[in-house]
Order: sequence, then C-alpha cells, then structure tokens
Amino acid sequence: MKMQTVIVSTDEPIVEIGLKTLLDLDPDFDLICVRRTHQDLLTAARQHQPDVIVYGLAMEIDLGAIREVQSVAPDSALVLWAREVSTELAHQAVTLGVRGFLSTTASPEHFKECLQISAQGQMWMEKSLTMSLLNNRPVRLSKRQSQLVGLLVQGLKNKEIGATLGISEGTVKAYLTTLYEKVGARDRFELALFGLKNLGDVRGAGMGSDLKGTEPLRSLVTRRSFARRTEA
Repeated sequence: MKMQTVIVSTDEPIVEIGLKTLLDLDPDFDLICVRRTHQDLLTAARQHQPDVIVYGLAMEIDLGAIREVQSVAPDSALVLWAREVSTELAHQAVTLGVRGFLSTTASPEHFKECLQISAQGQMWMEKSLTMSLLNNRPVRLSKRQSQLVGLLVQGLKNKEIGATLGISEGTVKAYLTTLYEKVGARDRFELALFGLKNLGDVRGAGMGSDLKGTEPLRSLVTRRSFARRTEA
C-alpha cells in the first residue's frame, strides 16, 4: 500500500502532539507538517502537494477558504475536521469536492480510515452525518437510476439487476459507482436506505414489484456485516 502524505491544520498544540504521535508510528502515513493558520496551510499545501489535507475548521466556516485550499493543491483530497459538521455545510462541501468529514471526537482507527479512503478519491464520513445527508440532501435521479435503486432495495444482485434492466453486469457496476457519488452513500446498504426513504413512490420503477423493504434491507445488512468481518 502506498504511503499517504498528509498535512494537517489545527491551532491546538496538544492536538498537534497527539496527531504526530498517532501518524509518526504508522508506516502507512507520512505527516509532512502541522500548520496553525490558514495562510501557513496554503503555503505548505502549495509546496508539498500532499495526498490528503486535513483542514481543521474554526467556528465560523468560510467556504471561500476551502476553495483556496483546493486551488493551491487541486489533486489533494480535502478532509474537513471539526467538533460538528452541519448537514448544510456537508452538502455544500460535497458539492465543492471535499472527500472526507471527521469529527474531533473520532477514534484513531476512524481517523486513519478516513485518510486512506479519501486519498483513494472516495467519500468518507461518519454514519450519523451520512444518514443526515441521505435524508436531507436533494438529489434528482434519472429514470434508469431510479429503476436500479428500486431493484437494489429488493435485494437483487448486480447480475440480476442487469438481466432485469437489459444491461450488462459491468454497466450496473458503473451505474452504482455513479450513484454512490451522487447520493453520498458508501455502500449498497446506504444506497438502499436512500431508496427506501426518498424514492418510495418509484421503488420498482414501474416494474410491478410490491416492495415492503424489510426483508431485502435485512439481507443487505447481513451481507454488509459479513463483508466487513471478512475484510477485517
């Protein structure tokens, strides 16, 4: 696995010491520096172009500051780090291209997981924020995307979805990748939750399916739990 280069901003010295201890002992990360001001962070980001920038947020967030960081290091994954991130701010940040959202109360394991996943270009956020976004984020799906989500809610596998829609399994995977990004879901289970909560009137997409959601959703929960155990 490639070592991920990281720059962090925080104005709390004790937090800085903790971060250095956490990441310096991990061979998967190279903590380049910790900066305490926005301008110092911009200078370091421009100079080093790290894989990940962990941006500590002040109480008054300025989205323009996020754009500035992205402008000097466009290929760096930007992770927002704060005590709390509101659903509205998260939605705006996702629109800007932010890849991760970390609470200052996150465990060391979640902190590292966020850095790894964000560096790969994927989205990472804690479950509570994910659920808030799925419930409140306005998303418009195409007819085909709605059909796919409806079939996913039923518990169908990619091959079965492809056969039903008359498309290849590879095309189904491509659709799912786009949907994860568009909806803000991390896996099939969260995408199914989105479908149940937001597409209740089009589940099944006119295919005559009677969707209760309970059993298929339980199946997805089981599969997700099993997958995480096997990956551990």
